[in-house]
Amino acid sequence: MKLPKFELNITPMTRRRLRAFRNNRRAWWSLIAFAVLALFSMCAELVCPCDPKAITKPATLENYRRVRMEVKHDVRAARFNLADDGSIESYEGPSDVLAKVKGGWKLGDPIEGFDVVAKKRSGYTRVFLRPLEPPKVVSSEEVRDPVSWPFPPVKGHPFGIDSAGRDVYARVVHGLRISLLFGLVLAFWAMFGGLVVGAIEGYFGGWTDILGQRFTEIWSALPFLYVMIFIGSTVGHGFGVLLLCYSLFNWIVVSYYVRAEFLRLRSRPFVEAAKCQGFSAARIIFREILPNALTPLVTLFPFLLMGAIGSLAALDFLGFGLPPMTPSLGELLHQAAQFRGAWWLILFPTLALFSVMLLTVLVGEGLRDAFDPRRASKIE
Repeated sequence: MKLPKFELNITPMTRRRLRAFRNNRRAWWSLIAFAVLALFSMCAELVCPCDPKAITKPATLENYRRVRMEVKHDVRAARFNLADDGSIESYEGPSDVLAKVKGGWKLGDPIEGFDVVAKKRSGYTRVFLRPLEPPKVVSSEEVRDPVSWPFPPVKGHPFGIDSAGRDVYARVVHGLRISLLFGLVLAFWAMFGGLVVGAIEGYFGGWTDILGQRFTEIWSALPFLYVMIFIGSTVGHGFGVLLLCYSLFNWIVVSYYVRAEFLRLRSRPFVEAAKCQGFSAARIIFREILPNALTPLVTLFPFLLMGAIGSLAALDFLGFGLPPMTPSLGELLHQAAQFRGAWWLILFPTLALFSVMLLTVLVGEGLRDAFDPRRASKIE
């Protein structure tokens, strides 16, 4: 018994589009760089030297503590209040200078080694004794500052340590993997949900389209942030909860594009011919119309992915995203807002987010240019 052969049938138009995307070197190399970055993050356990949740022991950083010189000086300055009756009050300064002042000293008499400054007050005179020579160094020694979090990049921790003592490099790589998985799952779900809703509305039209559009408009008017806070407070924070909250709303934009394509294609001759042959609605939708309506889905997918990654980082930054111990780029940026001097908490998470979003945008622009039919059209 021979097994049926599976052959991938690619139309000439699809071949031309793929060739146009391949010729766009900026988009092509961006896709390769994005694939390498995604593969690198998926192998986080292999490329990270430590667990992203493990707290670094301060004893391992003893050799990297900042060394400063602590110098002690013999300060000879003094000040006191000289009452009108000649008594000295509120003395501050060396004890040997006090002996000189109490030994029959009067206002106006010089004191060896000091410049006397007097200011008359009500009922007493404020006297300042300023030494004529600079203070002498009594002792000097090197002092190491104690280990505190966050800690700058050192050997073994190339991206530094965050405010909780965890390795930033491990948290960036693991957080990037979580962001990519979240974005990919959410983008595929948005495409699937928007495709089903948009296909039903665009193909059947009439009351089905009207009711579907009214439902979509009402659903899109719901406050997403409040719904997410409500679900998170009742169910709890987690990866699945965030996917559920986003998937409830992310399909809306895709459904608009798919509905427009189905409304445009349902009156074409090949669709009418399929209806005349008695094909079912499901066959016509998935075999006849859908292959010709994939252009907006393909070009919209990179931008959906970018929006999902940015939304997850924003929610983690605000504290409504993943649980606290979960590696997250937004959570690192939240720490950076609290510790403004910790530049490593700003640079590396921002660089990871910027790289992923930039590559995604470049790939999306390349797909849009390759699949845009208006590039080959000309009005005379």
